[in-house]
Amino acid sequence: MNTESTVMNEAIWTALCACLGLAPDSPAASALIQPAYTEPENAPRPPRERDVVYYYLETEDAAAVRPQMQVPAVFTLRSPDGLRPPEPGPAAEIPAEIRSFPAWRLIIVCYGPYAEEHAHRIRALLYLDGNGKPRSILRAAGIYPIPDPPQALILREPAGSLWRRRADLSVSLRVRDEIAVSLPAVNTAPDILMSVR
Repeated sequence: MNTESTVMNEAIWTALCACLGLAPDSPAASALIQPAYTEPENAPRPPRERDVVYYYLETEDAAAVRPQMQVPAVFTLRSPDGLRPPEPGPAAEIPAEIRSFPAWRLIIVCYGPYAEEHAHRIRALLYLDGNGKPRSILRAAGIYPIPDPPQALILREPAGSLWRRRADLSVSLRVRDEIAVSLPAVNTAPDILMSVR
């Protein structure tokens, strides 16, 4: 799944809103939760007194985490209606699907007087399951957070002659990736001769 996917971004947005107790269509949600700037070194910093939660995704393919994060790809045949196994017929090809779950990392950076509280709340509530809860929202979009992320990193950034509160949280994810392919149909199998001694 592409990280630019609208479905994926909407699911993360909605899950973060659920963690922070905000309605996704409320002005408070759009003021507080925002996608991170693509060039963070040039991004404007919010005022010290303003709370804001930035989020972005990055791939998680470091050699140190790859062995324990590896999940093999799954290959399945599927019928056009998805309800029964495909039946080879006169057609030259049958539909198939390759499904994998690559590792991603959700980075959340909270600023403002309540930065620590927001990061703590997201970490604690992201795994709540049930109707309208963050985990079920993410699962519906094919996003699976790995339990027990590390504690938020609490930082202080200079803001003029004062300090700005900041809390960084990272959550490992698995994201369902499906690729539709067509395979040649096999209508006959070769004869196999076996001898019994």
